[in-house]
Amino acid sequence: MLLRPSRRPNRPVARRPVRSSGRRHRHARRHRHARLDRHARPNRGGVATVEFAFILPVLITLTLGTMDLCNVIFLKEAVSIAAYEGARQGVNRNRTNADARARIIDFLDQRGIQYNSADVISISDPGFDNAAPLEFVTVTVRVPADGNVLVADWLSSGLQIEAACTLRKEFPNNEI
Repeated sequence: MLLRPSRRPNRPVARRPVRSSGRRHRHARRHRHARLDRHARPNRGGVATVEFAFILPVLITLTLGTMDLCNVIFLKEAVSIAAYEGARQGVNRNRTNADARARIIDFLDQRGIQYNSADVISISDPGFDNAAPLEFVTVTVRVPADGNVLVADWLSSGLQIEAACTLRKEFPNNEI
């Protein structure tokens, strides 16, 4: 059996002396202090949960209130547009109060707005039936907030959302 010579000659290896401030010792000291600090600090693990429990009802109330306010703004805009649509329908040639009312009811139904059909629409006197050309006619639409808002039905009980639109009768109604 042939022995191969090793690449390194057999010499004694000089080792460096171990210093007390070496990396290994510093890490051990840091770890030991961290362990002591962890046991010395008070346990604050549940503080965030308690704070969240206090603030959650406020956040939910603000969120739902904002949604309800946006719904009221949408309702007010829809009622304004319904009044305009009804007035626009009534000022044309051979249009009557019934045509304006039908357009308003159709518009409110398309938007899913709940209303009391008895007192939702009022048209000024003279109405579209007998207004002279260039005479002003006012259409007023009034819907209850009850059933049309998301959250606060008890807050809005009896509240009416109202909008009016005044236009001139453009053409006379032709007698047929």
